[in-house]
Amino acid sequence: MAKPGAVACDEPAAPSRRWTLDGDAAVEARIAADQRLIARAVTAAVPAEHLVALVLMGGYGRGEGGFVLTADGPAPFNDYDYFVVVQGTTPTIRAGLQRTLADLAHDLEPRVGVEVDFALLRAERLPRAELSLMHAEMRWGHRVVAGDERVLDATPDMPFRRLPPGELTRLLLNRGALLLLNRRRLNTPANGGGKLDAVAREVFFKYLFKAVLACGDARLGAAGRYHPSYPTKLERLEDLAARDGEDGGDGDLLALYRLAYRHKFRPAFDELSDAVPAQWQARVLEVWLETLRAFEAHRLGRAVTDWRRYCGAGTPKGQRSTLVRSVGVTLRDFGVLEPLRRPRRTLRYPRERLIGALPLLLTSPGNPLEHCVAEALGLPAETTWQQAAERFLALWGRYA
Repeated sequence: MAKPGAVACDEPAAPSRRWTLDGDAAVEARIAADQRLIARAVTAAVPAEHLVALVLMGGYGRGEGGFVLTADGPAPFNDYDYFVVVQGTTPTIRAGLQRTLADLAHDLEPRVGVEVDFALLRAERLPRAELSLMHAEMRWGHRVVAGDERVLDATPDMPFRRLPPGELTRLLLNRGALLLLNRRRLNTPANGGGKLDAVAREVFFKYLFKAVLACGDARLGAAGRYHPSYPTKLERLEDLAARDGEDGGDGDLLALYRLAYRHKFRPAFDELSDAVPAQWQARVLEVWLETLRAFEAHRLGRAVTDWRRYCGAGTPKGQRSTLVRSVGVTLRDFGVLEPLRRPRRTLRYPRERLIGALPLLLTSPGNPLEHCVAEALGLPAETTWQQAAERFLALWGRYA
């Protein structure tokens, strides 16, 4: 294991210049055609004096995108995620660009067959970009599909070995929130006890697999072997399992990771047509909880034995922020009286509230609501689980 709190790793070589991990020429041509289509649409929509570059992120950006074979030929499977790097803008201009890009994404999605997401990134801020998992992976694996090919050279070096450990805590939060979305869906009476149509079932299992993949990241981070490439991640998890025993001390994690890995690159959700969603949710939740417990024990240097205690403000969750920003965001989202009600929480960035509350929300999906969950979310004691889940997800949308 790495020393307590560290997320050390060797620095990875640059990714390939492919779009997919193992797609043939037809697959690669399809993804390339989509990129040209989207690039033309963005360059037409964003004024030239503001557009610096369109940067493709995620699996396709690092050459590890997934695909499916349809009757009409190969098609993408993962979302297309982009940073639209702009310069010389004002808040008013950026607000207008965001609306334009949201409409453009909506128009493009039926044409390319997957979700398209555009996020604005200001070129002026690139030299001061903070060291984060998102920024480190962005700098390591991306493709510029329009504009300045070297746009991200302006960012500082982002060595993975220096990642703050709270970045992986944040990743576990974000993927655990997907489990909460699943739990909310299962709790909906209209689902008749967890019966999902084909589209909802695919989304449900996608969320499960994303949570599993994040657990693999945390396991590797704690062991000092994190790597941004998925084939290398799988190889290293297999190596840890061989070194530490059949399951590497992670119970069901390795088996689930192999399955999630396969579905990431070659999805076949029809294989899961008879799977019981509630049973799979429980299986993945157990792995997620154990991973969070083990990683946080590693980060804190002490055991995590009680989720109620972990939920409290006395346990730091490793989320970096200035005091001014933490207090300002808390006043905005929890009210001006929050410093009087919960002074210790006010001094920490509110994402820490979500990290602490999530294990209890996921393990106690009924009423009455756990007191510390209501307290963390700034809710009255009589709040129902459903109301707490909605409040959590609304806040998560701001802090993710």
